[in-house]
Order: sequence, then C-alpha cells, then structure tokens
Amino acid sequence: MTNQETKIFTDNIFNLIKKSENIEDLISIEENEFEDKFKMDITSYPKIEFEITPTEIDALISNDFLDCDFNFRADVSSKITDPLTKLLYSLAWKNGDLKKLKHIAKGISEIESNEDNQEKALVFYQFGKYLTKTDGQPIIDQHVIRAFSISKLNDSALIEKFRKLSIITKKEKENISNYIKWLKSDELSDKLKSKKNYSYHIDRILFATGRKTKFK
Repeated sequence: MTNQETKIFTDNIFNLIKKSENIEDLISIEENEFEDKFKMDITSYPKIEFEITPTEIDALISNDFLDCDFNFRADVSSKITDPLTKLLYSLAWKNGDLKKLKHIAKGISEIESNEDNQEKALVFYQFGKYLTKTDGQPIIDQHVIRAFSISKLNDSALIEKFRKLSIITKKEKENISNYIKWLKSDELSDKLKSKKNYSYHIDRILFATGRKTKFK
C-alpha cells in the first residue's frame, strides 16, 4: 500500500464512521472493510464488561494494597485471598508488569482531573481512563493513533512517518488529546454519541485501520 493509497483508504474509513448513527453501523464497518488478520482478536482481547471507579482505587490505597503513588506495596501478595486475583497478580509478576499497573490506577483515579501531567506510559494511563467506562474515553495504541493521525494529514512524508510509528511516547500526547476531543466532536453524529460504548467500537475500527496501513 502506497502513502496515497493509505490516505484514500483511511479517509474512506473515517467517512463511514462519520455517517454512522448506531453501534450496528460501526460493527458493519469492521466486518466488511477489513480482512480478519487486521481485526482485533476477540479471543485475546474480549470486551471488558466491568468498570473501575476512582473510589475503588482509593479503597485499594486505604487498605494498603497500593501506596499513594499507585504502586503495589511490597507485601501486597500476602493480602490477596481471591484465587482469580492471585492468578492474575502472578501473571503480571512473571511478565514484569507490576510497575505498569500504577499507570492504569492513576488513569482511573484522575478521570475527573483537568490536569495533564502524564509524560510516560500513556497507553496504560489512557487505558485506566477507559476502564472507568466514561463516555468518550477510548483505548489507544500505536494502531489507533496511526490511523487518526493519518486522517488529519495530506503530506506524503508525514503520512509515511506515521505509517512507521511503532511506539507511543509523550510526542504523541497532542494526537491522543485530539483523538479524545474528536470522539466528542460534531464530526460524529449525536445519535452515535448517545450510544453506550460507541468509542470502543471506533477504537476497534481504527485498530484495524492502523494495522492495515502500517508501513511494511
């Protein structure tokens, strides 16, 4: 796929999203416009049905599971009694991911904050905000930001730059912020924005768009 073909394909996807008025329209875009290899694998990433609130994060701090900076306390494993929590904690421990969870917890805790001082782990921080299930708070990753950025560009060199994007850093903070604003903007129909979880389905479409247009 050339840069020009990438732009044409991406613009077409965004035009379809803008015309959508319900969840079924979005599901149809994902089903009909992409080969299976580009779609999000629902066996690896099934939809998360629960939500986590800032109050629940406060309770974890009060009960000494987390410290005030959202880090797990060193003795937290001695406090876990639920077998599912033990299993998932063990997986995070084995993968060296315990420190990443602080950014998710921080995102949850700061869902109502107007400050934007997060400079690293932006994907995990925004994932925390998504887990609150607040309207218009998306999941983001390299594929979503690639697709959204290309939709706003016309310069071939810049399009190629984002086609090669592989890691989300603080350089992408503005694009992340603009994506969140776009999800709440008049470019999307009011009917669509009134539907619960509409941004989740847009994330899925942009995930597939970004994967298909990534520079090979």
